[in-house]
Formats: sequence, C-alpha cells, structure tokens
Amino acid sequence: MRGEASGQRVRGRILLCTGAIAVCLVAAELFLALVAPQVHRLPDVWTHDPGLGWVHQPDAEGRLVTPEFDVAYRIDAAGRRQHGSGESPGGVHLQLYGDSFAEGWGVDVEDGLAAQLEARLHFSRGVATTNYGTAGYGTDQAMLLFERVGSALSPDVVLLLFYANDLWNNVSRRGMGARRGAKPFFRPSGGALQLMGTPIPEPAPRTPSLRQFLGERLHLWALAHRALATERPLPLAQMRQFYGGLYGRDQASYRSVWELTERLLGEFARLCRQNGAEFVLVYAPAIVQIEADGWRTKRDLHDLTGDYDLSHPGRQLQAISNRQKIPLVDLTPVFAAAAAQQTLYFRDSHWNEAGHRLAAETVAEALARLRIAALSGRDG
Repeated sequence: MRGEASGQRVRGRILLCTGAIAVCLVAAELFLALVAPQVHRLPDVWTHDPGLGWVHQPDAEGRLVTPEFDVAYRIDAAGRRQHGSGESPGGVHLQLYGDSFAEGWGVDVEDGLAAQLEARLHFSRGVATTNYGTAGYGTDQAMLLFERVGSALSPDVVLLLFYANDLWNNVSRRGMGARRGAKPFFRPSGGALQLMGTPIPEPAPRTPSLRQFLGERLHLWALAHRALATERPLPLAQMRQFYGGLYGRDQASYRSVWELTERLLGEFARLCRQNGAEFVLVYAPAIVQIEADGWRTKRDLHDLTGDYDLSHPGRQLQAISNRQKIPLVDLTPVFAAAAAQQTLYFRDSHWNEAGHRLAAETVAEALARLRIAALSGRDG
C-alpha cells in the first residue's frame, strides 16, 4: 500500500509539472501574439502561369501575416489586388505596374499607392487607377503582363514602379522575394530582345513540412526557430554582388546588367507609345538609401567592405531616362527629407502606410509638372 501511494504522489507531481509547463507555454504564446508577434504566413493568392511564372489567382483571398502587420488580400475576378473597379467612364485610365511595392505589400488595399494616387487625381482629373502590381515581378514580367492584358484596355498613362531588386530580377531566371519560382527572361539578340524560358513548367505540388506549418501558426515555435538558426538566408558572395551592382563605385562588372534593364525599359516605353499610352518610370528608393541605420545594418550583416555610392541607382535611371526619353519620377529626395520626421518603411523594407501616402502625393504632383497630355486641361 505504501508503494502504491508513493507511486500516486509521483504521478500527481508529474501531472502537476506537465500542467504548469503547458500553462506557461500557452501564456507565453498568448503574450507573443498580443505584444510581439513572430509568425510569417503568405496568403494563397498566387498561381502558376506558363508565360509569366506566376500571376494572381482570380477571386482568391487570404491574409498576409508577419510580425509587423496582418492584412487581408483579396484578388478580383481579373486577377488584380484592386481597390475599386479601375474604371472612369470618359475619364483618364492609368495603369500601375511593378512588384510588391505596387501590389501594396503589408498595407490594406485602400492605403496602397494605386488607391492613394487615384484619390488625389480622380476629382480634379477624372483618373481611375488599375493596379497590376504583382509581388516578385521584374521589369520583364511587368512588360509581358502589359502586352497580355493591359494594352488591350487602352490606358492613357502607364506607371512602372522600379525598385532596387528589379535590376537583378531582370537578369535572373528565377524570381526574388516572396515568389522564387522560374520566370521568363530576356537576352539581347542582335538589335532585339529575345524572350527565353517559356513555357514555364508547372512546379510539382509541395506539401508544407511540419516545421513550416508550426512556424506559420505558433509564435513560440517561430521565435525559437529564428533564435536557433545558424545559416544566413543567402550566401555572402551573392549579397555582395547584389549590393555591388546597385551601389558599388566600380561598375565595370555590372555594365551588362544595367544595359539589359535599359533595353527592357526602352522596349516597355515603345510598346506603351505604340498603344497610345504615355509611359512614366517611378523610382522607389530602398530603405538603405533613406535610413542610415538600415545601410549600416546591411553592411555589417553581409560584410560589405567595398566602396559604395547609394545615389548610384538614381543616377543610372536618370541617364537611362534621358537616353530613352522616358519621364522619370525619382522619389529619393522627397523620401530622404520626410524620413527625418516620420517612418516610411516597415522593417522588412517595404513601405508602410505613410510611405505609400507620400509616394502618391509625390507622383501626383510630378504628373502635373510633367504635363502628361492625357492629364492636361483637367485641373477643374
């Protein structure tokens, strides 16, 4: 009897300890969820496309969840993350192309650049903005999307939002960022650009691992996984090449990379003009160009010891703009001035609501200064 009672006490203590641990884990999970979220979860709103690599899935819904935001993603029947109908009978039709910045990563659709820009232009100029921004797209994919869909809708103005990683997207056979699958790409062939890599085969279905499943749902698991991780997300050599092409003072090794981007921008502009639309290039500066701490962090993280000039992408695009006769709106000066008073970026390097709002204000003012024909005479 004495042995049986002792065994019951031991079992009781084990159950008590197990219960206490479970309560602590649940409390810690709730605390993290409320105070310091840790999970990352992408919405299931993209689907394979043999010509573009990936596109938005029509009528798809989901939530984009990170430690910084939790926003709804709703794709309309035409495959766009669109704030409204994108129609303005008798008015001006503006189309926006680009990557996750244009798509509105991390903000509600009404707070994104497309909706904010339309709000500033609609009443005075009758402008409707259609958003074709797609996460992970380079200039090449944006141009192909315009050829496939946008050109048939006879836009008056086409805005292309160019972000730093587009330079490398344009030479890559695979996407960057949220979408890293195979993509179409162009290579110079004589005096023309040759499309390569299509049709893109559909990737094999992937079943999420248990680690991925838990990491997308449990804050404690995600925190522990990051704390114990020892591998860098990308090799150092790759990151040095990435930043070298964008900001390095020695550009001899990257001339062909910039030349391909110029060819793509020139061809995109030609297609727009051919379809009666005016093409405007908008440069979205990277967070490292605006926040000094951001650049120091990147240099330390990737051991960037070379000589860098953070103004280089803007100067390159201005030179391309001059040669190709493409209007350019460089957001860098306005963002740099505003950053002293407000935060414009999430820590994941995308614009927050204030960044989108400032971009819309700046682009709207620039379009007025550029005397875009479709917008002239509509100041009311």
